[in-house]
Amino acid sequence: MGLLLVSPQPIFAEESPGFEKIRDISPDGKFAVRILDSSEPQDADNTDSNLINAVELVSLPSKVALTKLIENGGDYDGGVPKVIWSPDSKWLAFALSDGPRVTYTHVYRRSGDGFVPVETDGLQVDAKGDVRNEYVDPIQWTKPAVLLLEQFDIFRGGNGEDATYRFTARFDEKTGKFKIISKKKVPSKE
Repeated sequence: MGLLLVSPQPIFAEESPGFEKIRDISPDGKFAVRILDSSEPQDADNTDSNLINAVELVSLPSKVALTKLIENGGDYDGGVPKVIWSPDSKWLAFALSDGPRVTYTHVYRRSGDGFVPVETDGLQVDAKGDVRNEYVDPIQWTKPAVLLLEQFDIFRGGNGEDATYRFTARFDEKTGKFKIISKKKVPSKE
């Protein structure tokens, strides 16, 4: 008679549900941003980026995930950016740090039951000079598909020069890209 060897079954710990925070609710109340943390933070308003598992856009009230806005750990600075909604709840924008010296605006558009990212290359003003740091932030949607932004540039050279621009971009249905329709230089924040 042979010996029957039985492999032990792996034992998996039950996965912790973690912590969920809903914020940045759309004007129509149908969508929001959900932050998923691996555990409950000490301060719910100041999440530790090391605990963030995902930042998702969800439908309400079901909380069904529509798309991931940020994966693992927030943006470069570790935070979760504030989402700016269009008045009709069909557009959203947020600034995301891509490194210590760069922040760009990301845009999503409603498509069917979900949201899709929109091409944002070129969603910035050409600054004259040797730019060292560039931060492009959405301010508000003035109309559906029309976004007001602010860009702050710091130039190389160590003489403290900087420039701030306010500009408006409109989404062009034909090209599928944003086109800058107005811009002005404004005094930089001190």
